[in-house]
Amino acid sequence: MSGWPRYPPCASGTCTDVVCCAHGHKLRWPELLGKNGAAAKATIEEENPEVTAEILTPGRVGPPNFCCNRVFVIVDTHGNVTNIPTIG
Repeated sequence: MSGWPRYPPCASGTCTDVVCCAHGHKLRWPELLGKNGAAAKATIEEENPEVTAEILTPGRVGPPNFCCNRVFVIVDTHGNVTNIPTIG
């Protein structure tokens, strides 16, 4: 299976882990820790065209469902990435 639709809506097919979701694309971005959230979003979407990166600002919580076509970019009050962005 390849070619997830852009998020939303959530898409995962039968996948339950990030390796299944990746379809040969990048699935984690540890190098973006501490970087600007908007720049991180652009990098993620460029490096994996099957995902939509969604920035989560302090106090905002994303839905708990697992989606192969979504990456949360969690940022601090300065807009910098605080967690490793990962598909899911």
